[in-house]
Amino acid sequence: MGLGRIGLRPIKHFSKMEIRGDITGIIMAGGQNLRMGRNKAFIIWRGKRLLDWVYDAIRPLCTKIIISANDENSSYPEALVVPDRYQRIGPIAGIEAGLTHSNTEMNIIVSCDTPMLSTAFFRYMIKQHQKFDISIPIHDGVNEPLIGIYNRSVLPRFQDAISRGLYKPPPIIKSCNFQEVPINQEMNFYQPDLFLNLNKPEDLKNISNK
Repeated sequence: MGLGRIGLRPIKHFSKMEIRGDITGIIMAGGQNLRMGRNKAFIIWRGKRLLDWVYDAIRPLCTKIIISANDENSSYPEALVVPDRYQRIGPIAGIEAGLTHSNTEMNIIVSCDTPMLSTAFFRYMIKQHQKFDISIPIHDGVNEPLIGIYNRSVLPRFQDAISRGLYKPPPIIKSCNFQEVPINQEMNFYQPDLFLNLNKPEDLKNISNK
């Protein structure tokens, strides 16, 4: 499968983007969607596709957006769509594909089914990243390995793990110079559903009833 251009709505006012150095945004949308039963990225939620919510959150902070997607029908303007190079090994494939095609050291990694994450949250994560190679949020005692800031320099660790049949990101993250960034209700961007993850049809139904 070749590379493609990702196209959401045309983006306006690029000159006003808030960039602290060059940062690539990597959205993982290449999962098998077994629990949801359809492509999560294109599910409409509160008037927008799930992918659009995440894209809009990171766009002001990024010089480039990469979307890891395995759907041959995927096409999005203003972003580069890349397929996973390794199939059926889980989200590690999306991390590997995104970092492989990134040309910046700092990268935002985020899954497409987390629509409540905000630009302010990612701005805070970037500010906290500093000397670390991977920074992931932790809240209520739970960390989020598929949301965070990843340096491209960790790519060989992920590729080595894949070559050895080790597909779970947490052990690889722990082998790097990483940190867990505490997120709590005292932060001005905090909201109870900040880390909402929509994996199943019931998740959509439950959140819609709130």
